Amino acid sequence: MKTLDAIPIRPAPSPAANAPALLQEIAAALDALLLSGRRHCIDLGSLPLSPADRDMLRETLGTGEVHMELATLGTSRIEETGVAGVWWVRHSSEDGILLMESLEVCHVPEIVPADTTDIAVGLQRLRQRIVVRASEEY
Repeated sequence: MKTLDAIPIRPAPSPAANAPALLQEIAAALDALLLSGRRHCIDLGSLPLSPADRDMLRETLGTGEVHMELATLGTSRIEETGVAGVWWVRHSSEDGILLMESLEVCHVPEIVPADTTDIAVGLQRLRQRIVVRASEEY
């Protein structure tokens, strides 16, 4: 009969078990962005991330210079990380419930650029305002 000392003991998995692999995925995605312009999105909500994983991602990626907030059917927060081309994107409901969280590897997240239809509507509104201003001056 073997004693307990003979049983190998394996260390517990790191509390940040998934972050290192995600960081490698981000590095590969940045490489692809540089070489081919291909965008990449990592849905953080679909992954089993521990608080330690999230902390490691935040610490390693850092904080960038650009922070945006969009108010459409809830709130979308877009934050550039300290790694250019990597964006932390969070979408919340009007009640503040987190609906989606992702890391996007791209020049600018797809939600940011104005849609062509929205630009056309904006142009129409601007022209109407110009007409109103002109009539107020006379």
